[in-house]
Amino acid sequence: MQAGTLAQGLETQVPAPGAETYADELLQQAIDKVSAAGGGTVVLGVGDFKLSRKAGDETVIIKSNVTLRGQGHATHIYLDPKTPPNPLRYFPMRIGSAKVPANNVVIENLRYTGNDKLIGGGSVMGFNARLDEPESMLLSCDNITVRNCWIYDAKQAAGCTKPASNLYNAKYVIPAAEAAAASKDGAGAKFYGQPERQASQFKNWQVHHNFIDTCGNKAIELAECNGGLIADNYIINCEDGPQVIFGSRNVRICDNQVFFIRTGINITEGSHHITVSGNIVEPAFGAKLKNWGACLVFRTEPLPLATTVSHVAVTGNVFRNQTTDAKVTLRFETRKESLGCCYQAITLTGNVFDGDLQFYDRVNPAMTTMQDIVFADNICEGSFVNAPVAEVASSRITVRGNTFRLPGNQVLKASRWIWSDNTHTAGTLELDTAAKANLVRNNVTTSAIRDQGVKTSLNGNEVLPNDP
Repeated sequence: MQAGTLAQGLETQVPAPGAETYADELLQQAIDKVSAAGGGTVVLGVGDFKLSRKAGDETVIIKSNVTLRGQGHATHIYLDPKTPPNPLRYFPMRIGSAKVPANNVVIENLRYTGNDKLIGGGSVMGFNARLDEPESMLLSCDNITVRNCWIYDAKQAAGCTKPASNLYNAKYVIPAAEAAAASKDGAGAKFYGQPERQASQFKNWQVHHNFIDTCGNKAIELAECNGGLIADNYIINCEDGPQVIFGSRNVRICDNQVFFIRTGINITEGSHHITVSGNIVEPAFGAKLKNWGACLVFRTEPLPLATTVSHVAVTGNVFRNQTTDAKVTLRFETRKESLGCCYQAITLTGNVFDGDLQFYDRVNPAMTTMQDIVFADNICEGSFVNAPVAEVASSRITVRGNTFRLPGNQVLKASRWIWSDNTHTAGTLELDTAAKANLVRNNVTTSAIRDQGVKTSLNGNEVLPNDP
């Protein structure tokens, strides 16, 4: 190794040892040296950096104030593909340890292969920070950037999290008695609002301009994160696309191309103030035909919590699903273990939905509430599926200014909705007998609106004249 002191900190050059030698100690020594000097850059050479699997749960720990920089695709870090299968989660390149966080880290311009699928056992992660230990529950890894990398065959390419079990049984964050009560009562919303936990969320995570291929779980996951950017990534052959979860807030998911196997973008479990814009999302070639996964999913986790997903702006995206049997582009799902979820203050504007929209919950409708949702100025190629209020509690849903292009009728079964200024280019609107007290105004249809509902307010609707 050659080292020199630069204005921006220490720079250490690390030549690639090649495929016949493990690079574990070489990488860790360089990272430790730069971090101990107060920060700088570990510059990796062209070639192979093969990693072994250790007895714990990580091979190399990336520490604070370190930039790990490769020479592009030619710099290849990978877990030895001959590693025996192991069911335990593993971090070949971990950001911080289970107890000690790392801050101000940049990982850029290199190729990483986890060989998770090839090994066939366990969860081999990519560049992730996970604080596992009780003493680390009130700590966070802040100012982390993963950019311009090629990330292959990892269970998860990049992300941050803490153990889900501590979300409602967090005796190190709130008193033990209060934590036990929260776990019984499902006080998820109260828990997410604890000032200690809010203050300890991960901050300023940026994962952008990466090529991500083959992930067995979420391609990118930001959990308990305040301030994040998931942008301009090309994501293909991943079970699930980007996800925000466990009370994450102030995160932008923008301008990604996502080709998924199971689900696309996931907004989940207590997340709020999230922006989803400019993404192109559709199933990958080879996705399961009978898959119910959607391009955009609002959902909970399998935990006994009562939570809210709210203040989400979804604009300017293309969601396309003509591959699976269900052809779902948008879905809401409250898991059976949940004690209830309210999806509210969600705006979906200016998107293309080439597939069906499900404004109901097929999994746990009795525990699902939808309110104050605006669905406006979208192009819709599929069915807009909704349910009577007896099945799913929904109210104050505004459907305005959309173009519905599916031949046939859109059926409204819900109650107390506003359906206004929409254009039905090849059909009309039909109000089901279960629909009550809906406002239906100023829509343009190709045949008269069919109203079998109760107390419908119909005003200003017009039938589009036939083409001459």
